Amino acid sequence: MNKKLIPLLLVLVALFQGCQGPEGPPGPEGGSIDVTGTTFDLINVNFTAANKFEYGLNYADAKVTVLESDAVLVYVHWNDVPTGGTTMKAYRLLPQTAYFTSGGLLTYNFDQTKNDFSVFLDGNVDLTTLADEWTKNQTFRVVIVPSDFAARTGGSVDFNDYNAVVKHFNIDESKIRKIPAH
Repeated sequence: MNKKLIPLLLVLVALFQGCQGPEGPPGPEGGSIDVTGTTFDLINVNFTAANKFEYGLNYADAKVTVLESDAVLVYVHWNDVPTGGTTMKAYRLLPQTAYFTSGGLLTYNFDQTKNDFSVFLDGNVDLTTLADEWTKNQTFRVVIVPSDFAARTGGSVDFNDYNAVVKHFNIDESKIRKIPAH
């Protein structure tokens, strides 16, 4: 190495060692974030002609706070999947569409405002002829992610993958509150 470069490198190393700004907030460990958001299950939802195949819930009635800027993710309990001698609940992000062999389709969907949200059925099938498995005792898992945390994922979380969301946001499923439909 050129003897003239050694003193220059030592000066540069000394300069950069002395440069230090304020310490930033700690980053997530293991790619996950602790979130102060809320997760709850809306259980025993029935879609009927009487309720126009829609069910709404006011956030105040659910005793949760949702800001207009928060991300509200609604998952439908789609089925149970056997895994290693046990059964896991499989959730799918709304909107979710079921395709029937008859060529018809049924979509579970939702909308929200700053005060409430509703889940509803839509599609090109006659909703009044659907089997109970599609309309009775449905469960929806609602994950409210503060917008600040949702934006920080930088696209690293596939919100369609419920298990990835649970892992990334450290959701303790044993503490998820059940809210029965009324």
